[in-house]
Amino acid sequence: MRFLRQQVKTGRLVGGADPTASLANVQAHPGISRAFGRVFRKSKPEILDLGPISGQTVVYMADRGARVSVEEFEPPPPAPVPTKGKKSKKIVVKPLRIDQPDGKFDLVLAWEQCDFIPPQRLGEFIAELRRVLADGGWLLLFSRNASTILGANAADETASPCRYRLLDEKMAVREPSGRKPERRWVHPTREIERALAPLSVQGIHLQRNQIREFSALKKAPQA
Repeated sequence: MRFLRQQVKTGRLVGGADPTASLANVQAHPGISRAFGRVFRKSKPEILDLGPISGQTVVYMADRGARVSVEEFEPPPPAPVPTKGKKSKKIVVKPLRIDQPDGKFDLVLAWEQCDFIPPQRLGEFIAELRRVLADGGWLLLFSRNASTILGANAADETASPCRYRLLDEKMAVREPSGRKPERRWVHPTREIERALAPLSVQGIHLQRNQIREFSALKKAPQA
């Protein structure tokens, strides 16, 4: 898998309402508010943003004193399925890996990347997110609800992950990223919760646009 990595250390941003954003795309995010409220108690929290990257979001976090690492994550292909009844070579699947050290980040922003992970690799993806989280670190990920693919929306199986542009520590604008369309999967809530274990799910919020917002905590091991 390929990553585009850069480090962002400084920047300025004036918060507040965005008159250019459609009201339908501006929403309050309880999970963001909950995680930021804890993470920014640290003097220089480490944050990983898996994209699609919003420059305004990165600047906002850096301006509050965070060390922000950004990676334009590219989803892996589905694991190959062996052909029944035929003798074939052993299938080797390249491991899914985020190119970051173990236990580094106080917050990982996965945004909608979860939806572009094939179901059989969901556990592998979230295990990587757990690996790079520090003890006491927070994970935030979004995922569309199953009901959004029913009826008129049934064709929405190929899409681009949206970008989230922060206006403040609670409000964000969801907007097109311009990235190439990818296969978008639907993961039942119970499957996401199962994959998140042993992280502690702190909240699940269903937005009016049918995007579920999961926030989870990596608790420090008990002595």
